[in-house]
Amino acid sequence: MGMITALCQMALLGLASAQIDKLPLMKTVRDLHPKFDPVLPAPQKYSFTKWSADEVHRGIPPDGAWSESLYDTESDYYCKDDFTIYNVTFVDCPEPWLVGHCAKGAQTKEATFDILGRLPSSARGVISDLLHVKMRPGRSVRYNVGHSVIFGGASSSTEGLKMMLSAIRLDLPDASDNEFAEAVAADTCVADEQAAADLKQGRYRGALDGAMSVAAYLKLVKTPPLDASCMNNQLKYLSPYLDARWDTPGQCPNKVAPRLVQHKPFFFEDGIDVLDADPVPAADAEVIQWDKSDGYPQHCLEMSQTPRESDNETLWCNIDRLNVYNLTYSDCPDQEPWTVCHCSDSQQSVDAMVTKFGRLPAGLRSYVRHLLVVSHEYIDWSTSVDEWNLLMSGGNAPDSSYMSAVSQIISREFVYSETWKNAVSQDLCWPEPIFGLDSPWYQVFATTGAAYLYDASGKSLLERGYDASCMKRGLQALGKYVGNEYRRTSKCHDRLPNAPIVHPVGNNLQPSNHKLVNV
Repeated sequence: MGMITALCQMALLGLASAQIDKLPLMKTVRDLHPKFDPVLPAPQKYSFTKWSADEVHRGIPPDGAWSESLYDTESDYYCKDDFTIYNVTFVDCPEPWLVGHCAKGAQTKEATFDILGRLPSSARGVISDLLHVKMRPGRSVRYNVGHSVIFGGASSSTEGLKMMLSAIRLDLPDASDNEFAEAVAADTCVADEQAAADLKQGRYRGALDGAMSVAAYLKLVKTPPLDASCMNNQLKYLSPYLDARWDTPGQCPNKVAPRLVQHKPFFFEDGIDVLDADPVPAADAEVIQWDKSDGYPQHCLEMSQTPRESDNETLWCNIDRLNVYNLTYSDCPDQEPWTVCHCSDSQQSVDAMVTKFGRLPAGLRSYVRHLLVVSHEYIDWSTSVDEWNLLMSGGNAPDSSYMSAVSQIISREFVYSETWKNAVSQDLCWPEPIFGLDSPWYQVFATTGAAYLYDASGKSLLERGYDASCMKRGLQALGKYVGNEYRRTSKCHDRLPNAPIVHPVGNNLQPSNHKLVNV
């Protein structure tokens, strides 16, 4: 599949965390969890109603475990004949909680409801919906996606508290990553051995989860006393968020509503890059390589010198491997050439890059200011940095990923318009498996763009063996918006000016004038 969203924007901007060494307060915070049982409230009384088939059809939470439970016969979670969705209303709150329950799972529906009922309404409110799934014997799972919580298998009497503590991360402000890291740096320990090990890999998630458990113990259990002074700054930072969730008075204040999306099948189940087997024509190009002394487009250089997602030291491209080329395509002979950057260790050769970029019609290609091609050992992908009109590609990226990435650039505000949302909502399928089904407009536009390009290439989707009528409204809406740019007959047009040319001098980027050298 063309992994246009395989790399999150945080990774592209190089916001990885630095390695840090801290001592553990205890072996594992899991030893604290049984001690919460005596201090948690008794389960609240409740009433419940079942969802109708029409309600289920209108939308379910976007995490895949929900759709797998209902629709995916190949999934271990599949439970359609024994699956029920409930609105559960507790006596302390007039608003219901959404609970999905597989009767073949390890928990009864009553035990599942009680997991939520042992939390005060203010704390319960951080959980928007709860799903109990079927698991293989001896296995269990618990995780949250945003405010949605999914669990299966054996569970403890304090399961709801653990769910709540995990979901509280969503209450933290946008700057919390840096602020919590500063708190960790100021302390001499973190919660447990796993948190300390994660920090050595530059990961703070375990430290945050562990600190939240310690904060909850100090707030709710208290005895036997726990000396956690070595992590005082972490506790000082997190405790106000725990207090706000646990202590806020009133009937379910700050309750998070569930997000629901209509379930649809995926038209290209194996990814839209199945279309690449019958490629569209590519324009020929004259290729001119820059000399190293000529400098680099600033946007290319900045992106190439940011760290990869999982490694704080490995850059997208070492500077000695970064080469710059001018590409003059035969369908744009009178236009300024495209200035593109290529890392010499990329799985895409220069020739492959030139061909893939040349398969974009001239009008569509004109929305790209620069192209940066890097290596990736595991994933073949392309994406965009929209504010720069930069197309970035990694691994042996398929043609369709180039098409989807440039569609991201051209989409602009249109993807959030009612015109686009209404069109996509009325379609009967999604183009391909996507992430973020609660807000799919951006990614669906990108993949629809690739499908539209193939359909407008002179050999339609139907002629290629694909009846895409289930996504016809999205295709039609995209066509009315910018369809002419996707046709082989589209013309080049003025592009945004190139980024400034810079020379790396130490840690500084110096502007320069450049010359070109033929190869």
